Amino acid sequence: MKLCADILYWKLKEELKAVEMHGAGSQELKLIRPEFYLDQSQTFEKNRVYVCSADHLPVHPSLNENVCLVCLGQHWNLTTFYNRCSVIVIEADTDIFRVFNLVQHIFDRYEAWEEQLWHILRHGAGLPQMLTASRGVFENPVLLIGSDFRYLAVTDEEYFQKDLGIRLDTETFDAEKMATFLSLHDLSTHVHEPLLLELQNTRTLSVNVFDQEEYLGCLTVFEAFRPLRESDRSLAVFFAKLLRQAIQQNPVLASTRSAVRRALRSVIAGQPVDFELRRALSQENGKTDWVCVRLQPKAGATFLPGAYLSAALEERHPGAMAFEYERAVVAFLPAEQAERETTAQLLPLLDRLGLVCGVSSVFSNLYETNQAWFQASSALQNGLSRDESSVVFYFQDYLLPQLLSGALAGRPSWVYYPDGLKKLKAHDEGSQVSYLETLRVYLDNNLSVTKTAAALYLHRSTLLDRLAHITQMLGCNLKDPDFCLTLGIILRAELEQNRVNQSH
Repeated sequence: MKLCADILYWKLKEELKAVEMHGAGSQELKLIRPEFYLDQSQTFEKNRVYVCSADHLPVHPSLNENVCLVCLGQHWNLTTFYNRCSVIVIEADTDIFRVFNLVQHIFDRYEAWEEQLWHILRHGAGLPQMLTASRGVFENPVLLIGSDFRYLAVTDEEYFQKDLGIRLDTETFDAEKMATFLSLHDLSTHVHEPLLLELQNTRTLSVNVFDQEEYLGCLTVFEAFRPLRESDRSLAVFFAKLLRQAIQQNPVLASTRSAVRRALRSVIAGQPVDFELRRALSQENGKTDWVCVRLQPKAGATFLPGAYLSAALEERHPGAMAFEYERAVVAFLPAEQAERETTAQLLPLLDRLGLVCGVSSVFSNLYETNQAWFQASSALQNGLSRDESSVVFYFQDYLLPQLLSGALAGRPSWVYYPDGLKKLKAHDEGSQVSYLETLRVYLDNNLSVTKTAAALYLHRSTLLDRLAHITQMLGCNLKDPDFCLTLGIILRAELEQNRVNQSH
């Protein structure tokens, strides 16, 4: 998990006391694990934490965006850094190795929190368990209410009952307190940014939880046991995103969009859709054109972070809906966001996670998502069988291979041979000259003698003589378009079948 300088400052202050914070760094969770500053280095990379001694820092540094220095001791040169990055100055009697380990332990603690939240999400998505797991991070009482203002989860029940007079056993706010919570302190269900409010002389930090633009509830941290910090905002936003996924998994609490996701999963699986899900699907149907995308691990890779990937796709593509299905992730993207240039922007994310992607044709009827899922899966299967180095495959690029793969219905090609083709096959078994290959190339070149001769490196008269023997054996004129189409399908399907068998 990535952190910000404010988190490091407060946690180091708990351990070392004599700690000061200077400069202005980003409050976004972007900092990665620390590294020692190497003497003589002039450049400080973006979103990095450097543990260093003040007297070893360069006089003319090259500072990239959002650098954080955890600096042991004071030095006149430190002022050079104050206006350009975050500087945490430690004047305690300690050594640089202990400081480095302390910073590592801070990262360890927050990564353990994130892993615990994901574990809860994967095993029931219990909201009370998620709040309990987060109590030590915020170090204050935490409350989660739903879109209907019912209590969904809470920590420190005794505090709410004794100090604030809120009865949690009623499942809802007292009407007077709710009015205060909503109107006097200007809590709006459409605000996306964190809100610092005041409830009964107590400061609170509130973050609304949304599914796209649909309000799902509100997470509130109460300033009871320690003052609220700037970094609490970023942590609350991060936590709210995971709470959104937990709420989406609960059919009672989920939004209309969550009901649409469940309906789409049922349609893809060919299962009946009940009345409530049909109603949710009907509300969304016809509003836009869609493409279906299937994402799955590359060959040899086993782990698919489905919940994370679904959330990332929905954040990247407003209006999209994504969920896990059959060891893959299904995403329905608005068609205008799924142009080839736009889809190509997914490549860094897919590459980083070791994924490949199949994309369906555009469709508008959500009740036909089963066919779109087939197209996305077909694109992936046909694309990977031809080009294992690519990452994104489009159904439109593999129409012919898909048609050919179904042409033989899984049976060997010779089953479909008319008598004439059987004679050609018998000829080929005893000759170095393949009449079947000559016929296939001739058909592929639209019966052009010139193009066929060039493709086979034959003299024109030699090809004409060979075609005369082929026509005689076939017993039918190659000017018959239906007969040529039949022969072309069989021979191309046979070629495709052989290629697939060889790849396996």
